Amino acid sequence: MRGSRIKYIFFVMVLFVPFVAFAQFNFVVNQGLTISNNGAFAGDTIKIYTVIVNNDFASLSADVNFFSNGKKIGTTRVDGLAFESAEQVWIEHTLSYGSQKIDITLSNILTRNNLGEELSISQSQVAGFEVSRSLQIDADTDGDDIGDMQDPDDDNDGLSDQREQDIGSDPKKIDTDGDGLQDKDEVDAGLNPTSVDSDGDGVRDGVDLFPTDSSESADFDGDGVGDNADPDDDNDGLSDSEERAFGSDPLKADTDGDGLTDKQEKEYGTDPRSSDSDNDGISDKDEIDAGTNPASDDSDGDGLSDTQEAQYKTDPKNRDSDGDGLLDGEEIRKGTNPLKQDTDDDGVADGDDAFPLDPSESEDSDGDGIGNNADDDDDNDGLTDEEENALGTNAREFDTDGDGVSDKKEQDDGTNPIQADTDQDGRLDGDDSDPLTPSGGVVLERDLVKLIVEFGAFLSFILSIVFYGIYRMKKGE
Repeated sequence: MRGSRIKYIFFVMVLFVPFVAFAQFNFVVNQGLTISNNGAFAGDTIKIYTVIVNNDFASLSADVNFFSNGKKIGTTRVDGLAFESAEQVWIEHTLSYGSQKIDITLSNILTRNNLGEELSISQSQVAGFEVSRSLQIDADTDGDDIGDMQDPDDDNDGLSDQREQDIGSDPKKIDTDGDGLQDKDEVDAGLNPTSVDSDGDGVRDGVDLFPTDSSESADFDGDGVGDNADPDDDNDGLSDSEERAFGSDPLKADTDGDGLTDKQEKEYGTDPRSSDSDNDGISDKDEIDAGTNPASDDSDGDGLSDTQEAQYKTDPKNRDSDGDGLLDGEEIRKGTNPLKQDTDDDGVADGDDAFPLDPSESEDSDGDGIGNNADDDDDNDGLTDEEENALGTNAREFDTDGDGVSDKKEQDDGTNPIQADTDQDGRLDGDDSDPLTPSGGVVLERDLVKLIVEFGAFLSFILSIVFYGIYRMKKGE
C-alpha cells in the first residue's frame, strides 16, 4: 500500500532567543521541510515531521501547528523542553491532488529562565520566522505507480489519454459512460464509449447482448439468435407460442424447476407449473427416473399411492408385489404383509387363504366365517363332516353328486347322494318327481331309440354287401 511508502517530512525549527533580550529570534530553516519520497501521490497518507530545538531557555513549551493551503491539518505540543534539547514532533496527513503550500508555525509559546520565572513571547515576535514550502502532488488514477502527469494512459483502459480526448471519453475513467463496458472494449466493438445505450433500444450496452442492434437485446438460450427473432427462446423444444398455450414459461426451459423440460412435461402429460403433478409427494423427475407415472398418484393401480408404496417398500410398478394373488392395497387393508406371500406361514398363499392371519385355518368351504378346521359341517349341508365321511360324500360339497339335491336331503329322502340319478330313469334326482321309481314312458322312449339305432346299423351292413356285389360284377364284365 502507499501507506507503506510513507516517508517522513522533517522540519527543523531552532529557536534562538537571547536569554535576556527578546528582540531577536532566528529559526534555522535550511532543509527544514522536505519530502523524502517524492513518489507520494494524492490519497497517500504521510507523516510530516519537524524538530523543535531549545538553545536559549531553561524551559520551552509551545504548540506546533501544521497547515496545508492555509487550513490547519494538525497540531502537536512540546512541553518543558530543556535547554540545549531537541524534540521530534509529527502529524499524519493525507495528500490531496494539486498544489499544496505546507506551513509550520509555533503558538502559545511559554519560556522560563533559570530561576523558573515565566518569560512570555508574543506571537508577533515569531511571526516572521514561519516556515513554508510549496508542493505539487500528482495523482495515480490507475494505481500503476506512474503519476498521471507522466502516464500516457491514466485510467489504464487501453486507450491513450490523447485518444480519449479525441473521442470525447474521460481519460481518468475506465468506463466513461458507466454502462459496464470499458472504453477500449466499446471502441473495439464499434460502440460509443460516451453513451450508455449505443443502439438506443433502452438497454445499456453492458447487459445488451446485441448492443448494435436496436431490435434485439437478449438471447435467453445463448444460441446467437435474439429472443425477438427466436421462435423458441429457452430452446426447450417447444415454441414460444406452444408454451403460452401449454401454460409454461417461454423463457424457462423447465418452468417448475423439477428437472423435466417443459417439452418432456408435455410428452409425459404432467403439469409444467407443478413439480409434483399428481401430488403424491414425489417430484415428476423422480417418478420418471423410478419408472412410475408422474401423472397418477397410484402408478400401478393397486390401491396404494406411490408415496405409500415407498413407505411400505412395495413395488409401485407391480400391483401384487409378493405375487400372492392379492393387490398390495388389499393386503394393507386386510392387515397382511404385501411383501410376503404367506403372511401366517401356514403354507397357503394369502390370495388363497380365507384366514391369511390365522396359521390354524386357511379354508371356509361354506363361507360361514368359520374355518374348516373348526367347523364340524364344512359345506353347511346339514350333515357333519364325520357323517359325510361315513356316507362317502364330500364333506366340503353341499351337493356331492351335483343332482340339485343336498346330501342331507338325499339321505332323508332315501336317494343316493353320490349318484345323480338314483332310479336310473334318465332324470336327475332333483328333476325327478319320484327319484326312487323309474318312469315307464321314459324307458320305452329309451328302448325305441335303441331299436332305431340298431336297425340303422343293420341296414347299413346290408347295403354295404349289396354295393360290394355290384362292384364285383361290373369289374368281371
